[in-house]
Amino acid sequence: MSRRPDRVTQLLLLLLLGVVVLIVAGTDRYLDYVRAGFRPLLLGAGGVLVAMAVGGLLRRPPGRPEHAGPAVGWLLAAPVAVVLVVAPPALGAYSAGRQAAPIAVPAAPPSPGIGADDPGTDHRTMTLLAYAIWSLQPDTAALDGRQVRLVGFVSPRAAGGWYVTRFSVNCCAADATAVRVAVPDGAADLAPDQWVEVVGRFAEPLVDPAVGYPEPAIAATSVQVVAPPADSYE
Repeated sequence: MSRRPDRVTQLLLLLLLGVVVLIVAGTDRYLDYVRAGFRPLLLGAGGVLVAMAVGGLLRRPPGRPEHAGPAVGWLLAAPVAVVLVVAPPALGAYSAGRQAAPIAVPAAPPSPGIGADDPGTDHRTMTLLAYAIWSLQPDTAALDGRQVRLVGFVSPRAAGGWYVTRFSVNCCAADATAVRVAVPDGAADLAPDQWVEVVGRFAEPLVDPAVGYPEPAIAATSVQVVAPPADSYE
């Protein structure tokens, strides 16, 4: 008959989990898992776990014998340690290729236009999702004659060129959805997962036979390799 880890082991594991949550939330690493606004909640949850564990250890009566649990119980700490030592990266090109799906386009765009150009530039920075929604509208006049700047990572495209890609999340990486904009004439020397800044003009949506539905596209006028942002999700 298997035995549960003893009370002290349980409390120490709870303490370890709380410390790991605080460490991850105290750096930009938490952005690989949840939206930026969740940091206070993570810090609060980590603090509660640490307080519960420390409180339990302090309330333990001195000299009270513990029923020793199996040593294998400490293997429960392995997943927590993995997050600290070998943290999984943010979702990338591999995941994007397996989550491809049509973008849900609202009946009307979210605003009257795409807004003014960025200060001191001749382009407007947009999220990939916003650009996709605008470019798949029946009326794309708001994009006519405008240059748009998109930032994302490269993912492969079967019909040629590549996609500039980013994941959109509502809560965390578990509900992430890949948003891809085709760069059909993109340079061939870029590797998957390489982050790029694409400046270009609206191009008519393309139907890639590999996916079978219209996808947003951009006619790139410049492509520059950039450093990955701290927050890789939209």
